[in-house]
Amino acid sequence: MRHRRPLILVLLMLLVLIPLASVQAGRQQSLILHHQEVVPEGSGNPNMYGQATLEVNSGKGELCYFMNIYLFPYYNWPPTGATINEAPAGMNGPVRVDLAPSFGPVGDTTVSDCLDIGKQLARDIQKHPAHYYLLVTSEDYPDGAARAQLSK
Repeated sequence: MRHRRPLILVLLMLLVLIPLASVQAGRQQSLILHHQEVVPEGSGNPNMYGQATLEVNSGKGELCYFMNIYLFPYYNWPPTGATINEAPAGMNGPVRVDLAPSFGPVGDTTVSDCLDIGKQLARDIQKHPAHYYLLVTSEDYPDGAARAQLSK
């Protein structure tokens, strides 16, 4: 019975430390961008869609993203911006991170980068992802062409 106590203590310590480590490490999230998610409903661009991967690391205070955006017809290319905004699904909110993507010429639909967003914001995005969304804008849709709500 005496040998079990150290083992139990080690297991309890691991149960405490593992969640702390996961908050610090990067958490990756895959998103589908769609015009129907833009608020108010029906105000997005029905010709824009895409997918994105976000990784937020509160230990580094960093957000990395990789996006593929598709927009037809091409005369509307390129998208004018992408931001992380703070608001739950069905609502609009303020910009918290300007991803400042540099979209290339027509046909070059992929953008990626890593940005310093600060540890406090990174921690909040990790703890409350459903309070944030990714918004892509275009010249014809400056208030939102496509959107994806983050989730747990």
